[in-house]
Amino acid sequence: MMTDMESMTDRNPYGSFRARAVKLPAWQIAFIGAAAAALVVTLAAFATAVFLLVFPAMIALDWFYRWRTRKSRTATPGPRPQETVITTDYEVLPPDPANEERR
Repeated sequence: MMTDMESMTDRNPYGSFRARAVKLPAWQIAFIGAAAAALVVTLAAFATAVFLLVFPAMIALDWFYRWRTRKSRTATPGPRPQETVITTDYEVLPPDPANEERR
């Protein structure tokens, strides 16, 4: 008959999943790191290029639109917010002796 300790070592308590560590050679680790760094640099360069091309184009299109439609960016007053004044009577309460030790 098996004891509890023996049955725990014979069975896998985590089910059928088994994780295995793979030892990579140093040149493969360096290659993966260099590829990841190159990918980051490429994405940063692409984002910078898109910003430097699209942002001035958007400004030029805005200027062209305002020139063709003769619209300017003058500040027009919008509707004023409805101001609500709440009036009430206030009463100052004396300090509560039960809460004095908290101060």
